[in-house]
Amino acid sequence: MNILTLTGVRGGEGTTTVAGMLGDALHALGQRVLLVDLNASDLLRLHFGVPHRDGHGWAAAGFPFDWRQQAFEPAPGLALVPFGRAAVEDARMPPLLHGDDFWLRALAGLAGDFDWVLFDCPAYPGRQARALRFRSTLDVLVAQPDAAAHVLLAQIGLGAASHLLINDFEPSWPLACDVVLDWRHHYGPRLLPQAIRRDACLPEALACKQPVTRYRPDAAASRAARVLAQWCLSS
Repeated sequence: MNILTLTGVRGGEGTTTVAGMLGDALHALGQRVLLVDLNASDLLRLHFGVPHRDGHGWAAAGFPFDWRQQAFEPAPGLALVPFGRAAVEDARMPPLLHGDDFWLRALAGLAGDFDWVLFDCPAYPGRQARALRFRSTLDVLVAQPDAAAHVLLAQIGLGAASHLLINDFEPSWPLACDVVLDWRHHYGPRLLPQAIRRDACLPEALACKQPVTRYRPDAAASRAARVLAQWCLSS
C-alpha cells in the first residue's frame, strides 16, 4: 500500500483540489484509493458531493478503527473520509486534533483494501502531520509559482525525501515562468514532471461538486492529473 501526503506551502495553494483530482485519476487507472481530509476546513468532501453540514468525518470517530463508519464511497474502489467539521463544532470538541496519530494507527488495517491512501494535509505554517509525512511513500509539497510562495518555500525548505508540485501555473506570466525556472534549478529531479496549469474548469468543477477529472475529462487540469497519476505508479 502506498501513502501519498499532500501539503500546501501555505493555505490557498489548491492542495485539496489536487488531492481530489489525483485520487480520482489514480482510481481511473484501476487503483483502489482512499482519500482522507486532515484539514479542519473540511473542503475535500465538496469535490465528491458530500454536503458541508453533513456530520460524518474521522474526527467524529471514537477510535481509529471506526473510520469506516464515517466514510463515503463515491465509486467502487474509491473511498473518502471527510474531516468532520460539523461534528466537531456541534460537540464543541477541541480544535487541535491529532490526525496523524489517529491515522498512523488506522493504517495498520488498510493494506488489504487500498493501493493508495492520499492525505490532504494542513498547510504550513500550521500542524503539518509530520509523522504521516515521514511514513509516506511520496511526500508532495504544493506551491503556486508566485513571489510569496517562492519566499515561503525558501524559508521552509524542501525535505530531502519530498517532491514539489507546481499548481496554477500560467505560462504567459513572466514572473511565474521565472519562479518555475528558479525551482527547476534548485530542486531538479524533485520537481514533479507535470505542472498543473491555471484552468477555469477547476473552480467550475468544484461548483458542480465533482473533481475536474469527472467534470471535464478533456480539460488541461484533467490531463495533468492523469500524467501525475501515471508518474505516481511508476515512481
